[in-house]
Amino acid sequence: MPRRLQSPSSINMYKQCARKYFYRYLKRLPTKPSIHLVRGSVAHKVLEDFYDLEVDDYDVDIRMTFMQAMIRMLKQYWDDSASQLAKLDMEKEEIAQFYEETQLMLINWFEIFWEKFQKQIKLGLSQSEAFKKVTPKREALYKFMDVGIQGYIDVIEYEGDEVNLMDYKTSKKFKITPEYELQLAIYAFMYHRQHGVMPTRAGIYFLKHGVLHLDVNMDLVKWAEKEIKEIHELTDTSDIDDYPKTITPLCKWRSGQCDFYDACFPKNEQKGLNDY
Repeated sequence: MPRRLQSPSSINMYKQCARKYFYRYLKRLPTKPSIHLVRGSVAHKVLEDFYDLEVDDYDVDIRMTFMQAMIRMLKQYWDDSASQLAKLDMEKEEIAQFYEETQLMLINWFEIFWEKFQKQIKLGLSQSEAFKKVTPKREALYKFMDVGIQGYIDVIEYEGDEVNLMDYKTSKKFKITPEYELQLAIYAFMYHRQHGVMPTRAGIYFLKHGVLHLDVNMDLVKWAEKEIKEIHELTDTSDIDDYPKTITPLCKWRSGQCDFYDACFPKNEQKGLNDY
């Protein structure tokens, strides 16, 4: 079968559950809308577009201007997602709570941005110059047909001789999990392969908490390359039996279930699965 382009998300899905990967990427079964996906998409768009703001050097309260603009974008993009939110089995009060949480996450991120911005102001730059200086490269697409990998890097920060590859997460956890580590390793692999330069760090803006980094080295890059090669070997088949189920609490939990739960487990097989 033709080799498909993998991504950090598809590789991590396979490692979580090969059968889930099969239904998602080979059978292309539909997935259900999720408040977490909507929230994540909105937050990413706000943070991407924030750096397109026009900065007035004579604005005497630039902090408030930035903050108000960010909140306006959040409201606009949240409202633009109304059709997706309407499909969710959630009360209006629950959705409003997620909106408020997302606003707090963005304000938390803003404090990190503000510290960087103020650092440039103290070095003597104007407000517009400082803003330009701290503006990263955003949503950079990397695609390698020969290796069979592609992915968007949310943020690439250039600070002197350092290059930091960053991702945004709305996760409740404040930890670089094995899944996140592999994602960051693949980012480092792609950047190194494209530019011939080793990034300094790869990390995550946990919008609810703060920032965590990994130091990048050749071992990390080679690990990512090995994982990419391995996933292609494992998915070079369209036989469902080659994609075993991994039965864990992620199959079904108190308030929901995997998008492919019913495909995996016909009604007559579902009894007792809640014991996991």
